[in-house]
This record gives sequence, C-alpha cells and structure tokens, in this order.
Amino acid sequence: MARTPETPRPSTCPDWCTTRHGTARDAEVHIGGALLVRRTIVRLCTTIDAVAGTEDGPFVLLGRSELTLHEAEALIAALTQLVDQGRASLPAQQA
Repeated sequence: MARTPETPRPSTCPDWCTTRHGTARDAEVHIGGALLVRRTIVRLCTTIDAVAGTEDGPFVLLGRSELTLHEAEALIAALTQLVDQGRASLPAQQA
C-alpha cells in the first residue's frame, strides 16, 4: 500500500526507509533503498516493535548476509586497505 494522507509514514520509521507500510502491526520491518554492487544487493534493514519500542538493527544486508554496522565498517576498512595497497603497487600512469 502506497503512502497517502490516509496511510502516513509511521513515526518510528527511519529516514532511510523506503518500505511501503500498510496497516499497523506489532513489529514493522524497515528496509532502505537497494544498492547494486557486482550483482549483489546491499541495503539497510531494521525491525521496530511498535508496542515495546525496541529496535533490532539496523543491519546491512549484503546479499544473503546480515552484517551489524560494526561488521560493515570493518569490511569497508579492510576493502579500503586492500584497494590502497593495490593502487600503491600500480605504476603512476595506471592509477
């Protein structure tokens, strides 16, 4: 169900959420827009229990893997380090 004046965005909905929310439920799943990296979808996801106000997430969904934000940051740091090492080994004209 698309968001209309009759179905406003839930107050617990994160700014990055692109999910079309319908009727109120005990727990809402919030999913961010998809990024495509070499045929792998990457997006944010969290579940918020509307009654208890508890949140499970946010997580980074990387294909079928679910990473905590800390794990995603560690992956970014590791990839950045590898890219930097690779670039350093290239002759100046190839960088």
